Amino acid sequence: MHKIEKIAYPIIALYVLLGAAVALLDPVTFTKVLAREDGVFEWLTVLALSMSFVMCVHRVVVLRTAKNGMFIAIWCFLAVVCFFGAGEEISWGQRIFNIESSEWFKQNNAQSETNLHNLVVEGKKINKIIFSMVLGLGLITYLFVFTTLYRRSEKFKQLCDYLGVPIAHWHQVIAWVAVAVVVEGLIKHVSRSSELFESAVAFVFFINIYLPFNRQLFARK
Repeated sequence: MHKIEKIAYPIIALYVLLGAAVALLDPVTFTKVLAREDGVFEWLTVLALSMSFVMCVHRVVVLRTAKNGMFIAIWCFLAVVCFFGAGEEISWGQRIFNIESSEWFKQNNAQSETNLHNLVVEGKKINKIIFSMVLGLGLITYLFVFTTLYRRSEKFKQLCDYLGVPIAHWHQVIAWVAVAVVVEGLIKHVSRSSELFESAVAFVFFINIYLPFNRQLFARK
């Protein structure tokens, strides 16, 4: 385990446990203060995703001449995902700059904001369909299938290394699961509990891609 992880994991654990304690003891403060729009949890999510975006761009710049096109494309894609996630969290600065939503977003967005994850299609939020179900399934596949196959199949390992896929350490997988167990198991009934989950796993995600199991693959030569 890297020294950064030895410091980060206890901080993330304390953060999640304190957040869960507030949710159980004072759910109103949790929902109305910590987990509200533009609250502490949301801005920590933005911070973690912004860190991940900068790191992805740095890898693209540093490794662009040393790796193949697919490798660089994967990390460009990760950078776009991080940038998109951070932008969606704050509705692309709409509330910060007091920008009014267009009529289309007012009619089709659950919060009348300019973002995609709160859009409603035929009475169902896209957030539930795509950003929860599809992303959740993809994450489970990545954490458990990829992490296992990379260690057991030489061909799969070669494919992942060629594509530049950052493979998780098992302790990183445990961190993902631990956050999910605490939030989903203890405070799922509390309104906006997902905000705590998102902010915590955003930092785990950063650790995951910054210090992957195949970290030597991303070393500057």
